[in-house]
Order: sequence, then structure tokens, then C-alpha cells
Amino acid sequence: MAAPTTVTTPDAPAPATSPAEAGARTPNGRGDSAGSAIRLVRHGRLPLLLLLKVGRIQTLFDANCFWARQRPRWALVRMLLGSCCVVSAWRDGRLVGFGRATSDGVFRAVLWDVVIAAEHQGQGLGRRIVRALMANPAVADAERIYLMTTNSSGFYARLGFEENHSQQLMMRCRRGRVSGDDWRLGHDTPVD
Repeated sequence: MAAPTTVTTPDAPAPATSPAEAGARTPNGRGDSAGSAIRLVRHGRLPLLLLLKVGRIQTLFDANCFWARQRPRWALVRMLLGSCCVVSAWRDGRLVGFGRATSDGVFRAVLWDVVIAAEHQGQGLGRRIVRALMANPAVADAERIYLMTTNSSGFYARLGFEENHSQQLMMRCRRGRVSGDDWRLGHDTPVD
């Protein structure tokens, strides 16, 4: 089982070699926790670090995105386990960014849940997370990469995504809230 790895993306600064060098690159120039570097982590197929810290994902989602508020912890665990690629961003032990992808590795991949803490938006962190997700072989090898956005189409357009007018988004929603009894893990269910 692979351990999480720090991701270096083309636009990310190289790791600092000294506290003084780190301080020189921080927004406040002091090198303290208010301006410490943000570290991206690419998680393996089984994101153990995040499974242990699922409450931090819940906090990030609740505070920063209307469409993912109040997701139950058990559902976030299933979400992580169903993702082929997960990238998280950390600053001083605090989760400040997140993104994930699913893919069949050949034809289609989908980016999901790219969320950046409000105080870190507009600083390139979302771009770093999307690029790290797209560098994952299961995503990079897909013929098409999809995503859905309510209010960030300009951001994704700057990363090379285009609106697709030849396809129509359709969806089917379950009635009521998500419950733990829906599609139990590890159980075979007859289909007819």
C-alpha cells in the first residue's frame, strides 16, 4: 500500500530549504504560521490519512461549498473509497484544499469536489489541485475529462475545459437524505 506523497506541480514553488527561505515566500514575509507554505498531498487508492481525518473534510465542505454541506461522515468515507485519485492541501495541520476524481482509466474521468478554503481562494491553490488530479494516470489516460460546476466555469476555462453544448446533463436524484442503508458495502444484491 503506497503512502501519501507530496505533489510538486509546475507552478508550485520548490520546497524551502530553511525557515528564512520559507518566510521569504510567505504572504506576510515573516515565515510564521500565518504565512507558512501549503503542502499538496496526493493520496493512493486507499487514502488512509484522509480516512482518519474525515472530520476535517466535513469542516472544509461545510464552511466553503453550499453543494456539499452536511454530508455525513460515513458518506464521506464511501466517497473517498470510491475515488481513484484524491489530492488534499494542508497548511499547519489544517486542511485548506481538496479535490478528487473517478475514472475508468480509458474513456472517461470526472473531477469532483474541488474545494478551497475561502481565505486561500484566488492564490492558485485550486489550479494546483486540478493539475495534480489531472496528472494521475487514471485521469490523464482518459479520452475525456468531465466536471460539473455551478459558479466556477471561468476558473475551469482557464485550465482548458470547455462548455459542451453537444451533450445534455441529466440526473436522477434519490428522494430524501442519503442513509447508511443505501448500497451496503460488500453485499451482493440480486438485480432481477
